[in-house]
Amino acid sequence: MPDRPSRARAAVRLLGGAMLIGVFTAVPALAQNSSSTSYSIGANAGLVVPVGDLSNFTSSGYTVAATLGMHPPLSPLGFRVEGSFTELPFNGNSGVNRRIYGFALDGLFNLGTASTNGGLYLTGGVGYFGSKDTGGIIETDTNWDLGINAGLGYYLPLSGFTVYFEGRYRNVFSNTSQGMFPITVGVSF
Repeated sequence: MPDRPSRARAAVRLLGGAMLIGVFTAVPALAQNSSSTSYSIGANAGLVVPVGDLSNFTSSGYTVAATLGMHPPLSPLGFRVEGSFTELPFNGNSGVNRRIYGFALDGLFNLGTASTNGGLYLTGGVGYFGSKDTGGIIETDTNWDLGINAGLGYYLPLSGFTVYFEGRYRNVFSNTSQGMFPITVGVSF
């Protein structure tokens, strides 16, 4: 009958061997799935609904944007830089528009595990936005202000590209609060 120390050594050897087998089979699989940070380029466009002070003198308009994204391996968090242009017509038929353009740095947090069927994500960030009124005989100077945004999106990976849908709240901190809800559809490669 073996004594306790030799049984303990045998158990440690068995456990160590199982761990080595696990490490040697798991590491190549992880390396294959997460070999490097992925980068993307994309664009989006959609409807913008003004709220708060901005809705007192403008109506719904449109927005377009170009994006550059980065997603580290094995992380639910990604980042995106976005350059956007938004135009909101003044109420009535004055021909005057509020133009808002700028850059934002956004974080993207994947809710759940990444899937080939798509998934939900939270987005939010900070930006620097210029706004001016233009059209008819009016042309104001551009005022630059900080802004924030937060929202929810859904991505759908397709063959060679990804389609995404987002709804956000964006607020540009200026003399008149420029709150708005951009609802966009985008594509990234």
